[in-house]
Amino acid sequence: MKFLTYSAILLLFVSTLFGQEIFSPRDAGETPNRTYDVLHYKIEATLFEQTKSVEGNATITLVPLMPALTTARFNAGEMTIKKVSVGGTPAQFHATSSEVSVELGKKYSQRDTVLVSIAYSCTPRLGLTFNGPDSAYPSKRLQIWSQGEDTTNHFWFPCYDYPNDKATSEVIGTVNSKFVFLSNGKLVNVKEDKKKGTKTFHWKEEKPHSSYLIMIAAGEFAVLKDRVGKLPLEYYVYPNDTANARETFRHTPSMISFFNQTIGFDYPWEKYGQIILQDHFGGMENSSATTLSDNWAVPEKRARLDVDPRSLIAHELAHQWWGDVVTCKDFRHVWLNESFASYYDPLYFEYVSGRDEFDLMMYQGQQAGIVVDTTKGRKPIVSVESYGENVYPRGASVLHMLRFLLGDDLYHRAIKHYITKHQFQPVETNDLKVAIEEATGQNLQWFFDQWVYKAGHPNFELSYAWNETAKNLALRVKQVQRQDSLTGIFRMPVEIEATTATGSETHRVGVVTADTTFTLPCSQKPMLVIFDKGNWLLKELKWEKPAEEWRYQAASAKNPIDRIRALQALAPSLENASVIADRLLHDPFWGVRREAAARSGSLAAVSDTMKPALRAALLQASHADTKPSVRDAAVSALRFFKGKDVAESLHRSLEDSSYNVMSSALRSLVRVDSANAAAILRAYLDYPSRLNGVSNTALSSLASLDSSFALSVAVQRTAYGQINSTRYTSLGIIRRYGRGNALAIQTLVHLLTDKNDAVKTNAAQILGDIGDASVIPALEAVPSDAGGGFYLLSSSTAKAAKASIEKIKKRSEQKK
Repeated sequence: MKFLTYSAILLLFVSTLFGQEIFSPRDAGETPNRTYDVLHYKIEATLFEQTKSVEGNATITLVPLMPALTTARFNAGEMTIKKVSVGGTPAQFHATSSEVSVELGKKYSQRDTVLVSIAYSCTPRLGLTFNGPDSAYPSKRLQIWSQGEDTTNHFWFPCYDYPNDKATSEVIGTVNSKFVFLSNGKLVNVKEDKKKGTKTFHWKEEKPHSSYLIMIAAGEFAVLKDRVGKLPLEYYVYPNDTANARETFRHTPSMISFFNQTIGFDYPWEKYGQIILQDHFGGMENSSATTLSDNWAVPEKRARLDVDPRSLIAHELAHQWWGDVVTCKDFRHVWLNESFASYYDPLYFEYVSGRDEFDLMMYQGQQAGIVVDTTKGRKPIVSVESYGENVYPRGASVLHMLRFLLGDDLYHRAIKHYITKHQFQPVETNDLKVAIEEATGQNLQWFFDQWVYKAGHPNFELSYAWNETAKNLALRVKQVQRQDSLTGIFRMPVEIEATTATGSETHRVGVVTADTTFTLPCSQKPMLVIFDKGNWLLKELKWEKPAEEWRYQAASAKNPIDRIRALQALAPSLENASVIADRLLHDPFWGVRREAAARSGSLAAVSDTMKPALRAALLQASHADTKPSVRDAAVSALRFFKGKDVAESLHRSLEDSSYNVMSSALRSLVRVDSANAAAILRAYLDYPSRLNGVSNTALSSLASLDSSFALSVAVQRTAYGQINSTRYTSLGIIRRYGRGNALAIQTLVHLLTDKNDAVKTNAAQILGDIGDASVIPALEAVPSDAGGGFYLLSSSTAKAAKASIEKIKKRSEQKK
C-alpha cells in the first residue's frame, strides 16, 4: 500500500512517499485469539449510491478451532443485523456497534463445517467510500470503492476482520446498470435487471486471502484489456482518458514477467485488475484487483515530466506476492508486506533503467530510515505502530543488506523458499528468518535482532593511512552511535575498494567491534578508498579524507552514491566550487547532477566569492539539462544569486514544460526579483496545473511578501469545493500567519465540521497552535469518533481536538 498524502504534496501533507506511503493502523497490536477458521466468504451486496448504503447478506463457511464451539463472533461495524441463520436454520444473535455474536444452536467440533448466514444493512462510515457530485464539487465522479486495510472491511460486510486468517471469497454485487463493478478473482457472470435498472456482477476468488484484501469498486469506467502469457490484465479507466491510461499501464506485463522471474513464484491470482479512483490516497493491493489514485497513477501528459507512475504501479503489483500471497499475521509485522514491496519496486527500476537508478532509490530510502531515527526517535521495525519510514524504506534497506550478506544466489533461493513454503498463509517475522535459514544453512538470529527487533543504525567514523614500506593500507573503522538497549554495536560484512594508478582492488571484511583497524594489501598509494562499495549498508559516514581525494571521488567513483557523498563533503569548502559546477554540467547520471545543483545553492548561500564560478553552470543547467528534476534543483539554487541575467533566466523558467520547475522559479523570484515578485505571484494564483501545484506555490510564496493579502486568499481557499491540495496549502498559510486574525480562527472553527476528515483534523491541530481559550468550546464539541481513526490520518479529529485543548490550556497557564 502506498499513501500519497497531502502532506507529501505540500512537501513537494514520500517527493511522493517511499509513499511515501505513512502507515498508521488504528489497531496495530496483537490479533485476537481465533475460535474458528473461515474457509469461505460469500458476500451478496446491493449498493445504493444515492443513500450511500448497503443491503447485504454474508454467508460465512467456517470450521471450529475449539472442541465445543457454541458461539461465533464476527466483526460488524455499525450495522443493522436483520436475521441470522446457521445451516439454514434461524439463529439467535446479539449485535453491538462493533460485532455480532451468533448462537450456533449446538456444540460444533473441529470435524464440523458450519455455514453462518447474516442478513444486514449499513451506511458505512469507514471501509466503503461513496463519491459523487454535490453543489460544491459538481464534476466529481460517481464512484464506490472499498478500503479494507487495516481493519475496516467489517463496516460493509460482517467478517473476521484481522489478517491472521485466510479464506476464499466470492462477491455478488448489484449496482446501477450504468456502472462497471470490480472485485477479487474471476468474473463468473453478469446479470442485468432492466426493470430495476441494475446489474449484478458475480466475482469469485478461489485462492485464500485475508479479509482486508476483499474489495469492491464500481463506477463508469472503460475496461482496457491486456495479457501477459495466459494471465488476463484489466485496466479500469475513465472513458475520456483511455490513451493516457494506456501509457501508464503499458508497463504492467513487463513488471509481472520480471517479478515472476525474480521471485521465482509465478503470479497466482486469476487476473490482475487495476482501477483508478478519485480521492483515493495512493494505492491498495487487494488480491488480484488494485485500487489506485487517479491523480498519481494517471497524470496528464505534461505532469508526467514530474510524476512517474511506474513506481506506484510496481509497488502495488509487488504486493500481489508480498502482502497477498504471504500476509503479515498482525500489523506489528507489516514490514513483511511493505518493505518487500518497497524493495522489489526499485529492483524493477534496476531491470528497466539500470543500476544507477536502483542505487539512487535505495540511497534515498536509506536516508529516510536514518532521518526518522533523529526526527521521531528510534523504534524497531517490528513494534506496535512502527513508523511508516521503518516499515517501508528502512525495511527495504534491511532486505538489501540481507541480499548482500547472503549473495544473490542464496538470497533468491531463500526468498523463493519463503514464499513457496508459506504461500496463502499469514506470516510473522520469524517465519521469514526460519525459511531463510532452511534454504541457506545460515544462522541469522543476530541479523534480525540488530536490524528488525532493535533500532538505530551504525554511525561510522573512518580514517586511513597508507604504509609505503609495508605496501598496505590501514583503515580504522569506529562505530560512534549511541548505545543502549535499542542500539548496540552493529555486525556486518563490508567491502572496501582501493583504487590506485594501476587499477582497483576490493576486500571483504567483517565489522564486529566498536573500533577496528583493518590492514589491507595495497601496492601503491591509493587515489581513492571506498568504504561499503556498492552502498549496501544503512549507515552514516564521517570520513577523514584530503580534499584532493574527495575531488577525485566526485569525478571518478563508479557508483553514483559515492559521487553524491563526495559532493556533500566538498560543498562546505569554497575552493571546490569548480568541481561542483563541473559535476552539474557533466556527470552522466542525473541524480548526481541534481545533487550538484543543490550543493551549488548551499555553497552560494554562504559565499559571495564563489558565486561567479557557480552562476554560469546553474544558468546553463536550469534550461539545458534534459531532466526536469535537475532543472528544478538548478532553478531553486539560483535564488541565492542576484542580477538581471538571473532574473531573466527565472522568468524564462516560468515557461518550462515542467510544473515543478515553474514552481521553483516562482519561489526563487521572491528573492531575486523582489520588486516585481508580488505582481508575478498574483498573476499565477489561478494558473492551471496538476493538483494546482503552481498556483499553490504562488500563494505560499506570496505570503512571505504580503501575508495579509495571502491570508485573505487562503481563508477563501480552505472552503469545501476547492481541491484538497489547495485547501491544505491554505491551511498551512493560516497556521503561519493566522494567529490573532479573527476571520482565520473563525474559518478553522467552521472547518471542524467539514466533510473531509483530514481537513477537520488539520483544523483542530492548527487551532491548538494559534487559537486561544475562546476556541475550546468548539474543540470540546468535536464528536468522540470524529475522523473515525481513518488509517491515513496520524490521529483522528477527536484526538487532535483533545491534544489542542491541552496545548491551549498549557499556554494559558504559562502566561499567568
